[in-house]
Amino acid sequence: MILAAMILCGMTSYASAEQKPSPESVKAITQKVADWQIKTFDQHAQHRALSSKHKEQAEKTGKLPKPYHDLLWHMGALYAGMDQWRTIADQPDKYTAFLKGIGDRNDWKLHKRPYHADDHTVGQFYLSLYQETKNAAMLSPTQDHFDWILANRKTGSLDWCGYKKPYTTDCHDRWGWCDALFMAPPVWARLAKITGEQKYLTFMDEEYHATYDLLWDKGDRFFWRDSSFFPKRETNGKKLYWARGNGWVFGGLALMIPDLPKDWKGRPFYIELFQQMAESLKACQREDGTWSMGLLGGTEGYPIKETSGTSFFTFGLAWGVNNGLLDRQVYEPIVLKGWNALTGCVTQDGLLGYVQPVGAAPGDSYPDKTEVYGIGAFLAAGTEVYKLVGGENVHRRD
Repeated sequence: MILAAMILCGMTSYASAEQKPSPESVKAITQKVADWQIKTFDQHAQHRALSSKHKEQAEKTGKLPKPYHDLLWHMGALYAGMDQWRTIADQPDKYTAFLKGIGDRNDWKLHKRPYHADDHTVGQFYLSLYQETKNAAMLSPTQDHFDWILANRKTGSLDWCGYKKPYTTDCHDRWGWCDALFMAPPVWARLAKITGEQKYLTFMDEEYHATYDLLWDKGDRFFWRDSSFFPKRETNGKKLYWARGNGWVFGGLALMIPDLPKDWKGRPFYIELFQQMAESLKACQREDGTWSMGLLGGTEGYPIKETSGTSFFTFGLAWGVNNGLLDRQVYEPIVLKGWNALTGCVTQDGLLGYVQPVGAAPGDSYPDKTEVYGIGAFLAAGTEVYKLVGGENVHRRD
């Protein structure tokens, strides 16, 4: 499998990087990845250790990584992508049933930590399914949970205090790291849309602005991962902005903006932020179509490609073009270059390789190692690229 992955990852040449794929080919490879993930879902602990290096370590210790809980953020990102994919799939009921099964066996509850954004991520697909079924069981736990947060709101500092307890700030109980802007805000915005209650949108907006005010760099127009990154620099001297961290933000905006009221005075801020990030991403895409794990570090700092950040960026950029927020002539070549790079990293079995393992900063990636959140990002990207190249959105959502 390692050899197959390496061969496939070299298939996309720079000369054909912007070649426009057919809608059928986009759908076919996206389905292949989705089906591989569902088929191997119960084995995801093994897939976390797929690279030869990690297999060797596992064999020496006799231990594989523990499986992720259904409701962790890793899985929530997968479900968000699967939820997008089923809107264009030829057999949407198959993927809807997969998601419904996750919700049913967990009683449609959010995860354990009451405030932590990571543990709210699964609410995205819960509320999406509620919109279709009007089944109160899919809505009530999330709404009750968020009502509790509103009644017991945290207001302390977002400055990063690390992971050692007791925490000295509210950085974990509020959105003190940029990834949180993918995990929680789309759930709050969708809940506001469903219920018509402004309080959820107001909370989201106030907390989002607090994170933006702390972590947004107005010069480079990227987000720091958290405040501990402020002094960190790449080997070339530029500021260190984690690609997947910014991918979380960018993908989160693409998921959330459709749920913001068209006449809401706060909406232009999110559109402008999305467009500013897109322009900065345009400037630092690599020749191979991917983005470096440290966005300004270049290939010199990051010779190995990475697909989770690239998938989120490709998804967001394609969504922006499809929805008239980005100029097609300018951004379509960037999207296609990114997509063709990504499809070159899918094995014959349907595994998406080169996904950076769990972390909070740039790290390693391997051609035969995947993660569920990277696959979720890829499914979302495939969905929007399919529409970008002329595919019909047969299960369109309003």
